[in-house]
Parts: sequence; C-alpha cells; structure tokens
Amino acid sequence: MPVGEQTFEGSCLCGAVRYRFTGAPTKITHCHCTDCRKHGGTAFATFMEVPRSRFSYLKGENELVTHVAATGTKRSFCRICGSSLAGWTEEDRDYTYITAATLDTRLEQRPDYHIFVRSKVPWLDIKDGLPQHPAYPEK
Repeated sequence: MPVGEQTFEGSCLCGAVRYRFTGAPTKITHCHCTDCRKHGGTAFATFMEVPRSRFSYLKGENELVTHVAATGTKRSFCRICGSSLAGWTEEDRDYTYITAATLDTRLEQRPDYHIFVRSKVPWLDIKDGLPQHPAYPEK
C-alpha cells in the first residue's frame, strides 16, 4: 500500500467475504440499468470504481458466486447471504466496481453522476443535482 493513502474495507452482510482497497475510488456512480437494479434489488445501484491493482479480498473469495449478465458484465455476490459485492467487464479489465453500500469504512466522497437513467424506475424522481446520462457518459 502506498504510504499516506487511506485504506477502505468492506464486507458482505454475513461477514464471510471481506475486501480492502487503498486510495479513494476513481469515481462513484449511481447506475439505473435493469441489470444493476435487479443485482441489488433497489431503484439504482451505487458503484465505486477502484483500480484492480489497489483492490484485494481479505477473506471469503471462495464464497463468491459470479453471474454473467446478457451484456457480458460479471457480477459477484456472497453465496451465503446473497450480498451483491462487485462487478466488472472484460473490456474494462483495469477496474473493479464495488457496491458502495458494502463499505465498512466511512467514505466522504460523493457520487459523480447517474448513468442509464433511460432505464430508471418511473416512480423515482432524481433531484440531487448530479449530472444524468442516458447511458455511459462520453469520456
């Protein structure tokens, strides 16, 4: 771990899986796509983008089950308690997307924007002032 960088840790609901990463997430997004909503059972999922080189499992990696969505996105969850923990794609191999609500360490960083708002649930009004994108934003 680089000196001076904060360490963040998180876990699943039952504690069988624990992870750690160093340094702040490179971005935090609220995703409204159908897959993310179903993955988390929520109106949207909040993911932290973390470079894979700064991320590791501390325990329980063997308790993870991975589902590959029709889009090719891979999503992992704890086989014991069902907590959604991470997602990644083969096209974006440098990053792991960690579900923000599984953090145990307090993170003050705010989300950057909403994505896939074209798929959002009709009963949610987004009024937080963050930018909204119909799909992935232009880089």
